[in-house]
Amino acid sequence: MDKLTILEQHLGAGRIKIGESLSRYTTLRVGGNGEYFFAAQNQDELLKAYQASLAAKIPFTVLGGGTNVLISDAGLPGLVVRNEARGIKIVKKLGSVKNGTIKAQQVLVEVESGTLINQLVRFACDEGLGGLERHLGLPGTVGGALYMNSKWTKPTAYVGDALYRAKIIDNNGQVKIVDQKYFNFAYDQSILQKTHEVVLSATFLLKTEESKKLWESAQKSMEYRKNTQPMGVASAGCTFRNILQSDAFRLATPNHTTSAGFLVDQVGLKDFQIGNAKFSDKHANFILNLGTAKAADVKGLVDEAKKRVSAQFQVEIQPEIVLLGKFG
Repeated sequence: MDKLTILEQHLGAGRIKIGESLSRYTTLRVGGNGEYFFAAQNQDELLKAYQASLAAKIPFTVLGGGTNVLISDAGLPGLVVRNEARGIKIVKKLGSVKNGTIKAQQVLVEVESGTLINQLVRFACDEGLGGLERHLGLPGTVGGALYMNSKWTKPTAYVGDALYRAKIIDNNGQVKIVDQKYFNFAYDQSILQKTHEVVLSATFLLKTEESKKLWESAQKSMEYRKNTQPMGVASAGCTFRNILQSDAFRLATPNHTTSAGFLVDQVGLKDFQIGNAKFSDKHANFILNLGTAKAADVKGLVDEAKKRVSAQFQVEIQPEIVLLGKFG
């Protein structure tokens, strides 16, 4: 039985696209085609898609908002799944009971992994639930944010900080419930980057606060992003992870900043261009697609920055973006 037949047995006839261009599903707007492509509209379809890839014995790749990824011009083999499983609901209120009325102090909110982070933040602020407000303006989905442990840096706040538990698909295609500790969260890291397990849904533990104050905090974060980062352009987000604090002290960077963008700027790469891709002149840690860039152009910029920073500062900057597929 051929691979397509196996996939359609699990996912339905006519649901699989062959040779679908993947550039439209990423914020950088580059990348080749997916061998097989499927849009999962709910958790059940996402699970079935993973199990279908196991049955067909082909690679499985899940895309959420398509941020923080660079797909090669050669495309991706196997099954590429666009995660469109979206939904938010309050599942439990925790607090005290007075005169028969529950006064909630903490609330558990369950979110499907394909839900946009911005949608979740807006829901939480409207409901007066604090813990995620600093992430307004963060691109991508809940699943991707947990994979990367996305962050806000002033002061540092990670999406993973607010996680209570999650429902994930393990490497055998089985569903399991795990708590926050399972993810082994760190700076730009989670256990998912090693296990390649897939998040179906996440439950966050949020605290009750005044909605107006939450929105004020959220808007401040959004304004900072607008003032310091390129907006409204094709980009994958921050290209490199920040350097270690110990390296910042050794290099005596201004205010001991750990910013990778500062180092990229210092080696003369701000506004530097290869093909139709360039480092932003607003923030050097962002690579922009000027319209017709290839993944190879972007990879060329990444390699050039790593080479120059290493030569000038003796620091090996590491990509924050995830490279998918084969690069020359």
